[in-house]
Amino acid sequence: MLKSRGFMFAASSLWVALILVIFVFRGGGAIPIEPRLEPSRLSPGHEAEALAARGDYEGAWALYHQAIQDAPENVALWYALGVTLSHLDQRKATEDVFQHVVRHGRPDSEEVQVARRWLVSAGALVPPVTFTIAAEPVRATGDKAVVTGKVAWGALDPNRPVPVAHILLAGQNGLAEGKRFKAHARLGESYRFERLPPGSYRLIGAAGGQRLWDLRLSVEDGRQVSLDLGRENSNTPTVALNR
Repeated sequence: MLKSRGFMFAASSLWVALILVIFVFRGGGAIPIEPRLEPSRLSPGHEAEALAARGDYEGAWALYHQAIQDAPENVALWYALGVTLSHLDQRKATEDVFQHVVRHGRPDSEEVQVARRWLVSAGALVPPVTFTIAAEPVRATGDKAVVTGKVAWGALDPNRPVPVAHILLAGQNGLAEGKRFKAHARLGESYRFERLPPGSYRLIGAAGGQRLWDLRLSVEDGRQVSLDLGRENSNTPTVALNR
């Protein structure tokens, strides 16, 4: 009797299973399978990069901060954070981050070069007035000339960074031929070249990413040439700077 009941129960279970299989395969109803939720495999830095690529700089900013907490020595993360902050118009925070990049990055790396250019254009990193003289020494009797002057471009907006003018003197002939000298000065300040060999020069000046001056001048040994740079002797006087 018990064997008969067990046989009937097994047969009934088999019929139920067959009916379910037929019901599913005929489209009578699909049994939903819950998807497995895979944890994100992206690191905070890569997630931040993806958000920044979509223009979500607010979200990227927080994730870059998190990534830097895990890898504070990673200059690339600091640079990416600086770029993100610049898109959020966080000027002081961008300046602090880019200063870190310049101090800790490899000097010849693209990150350091871009960060340095941003700092210079923002007036946060103004290189001292320097003079780069060609390796070939000039004769002691022919390096006493001076070229100096003031760089100006009209009224400046006090709420914006003051652009820096980059000035190049390229020797054309005489003892100056083939020699190059460079100087930098903020608009409104003076520049100065000293110990120049006599000869004719081409002066090229730029500021704010724009070439503003392309002039010719001659210097004599022991003489000083005063040459102010402004709109009146610019090749592109209509360029707007600091606006």
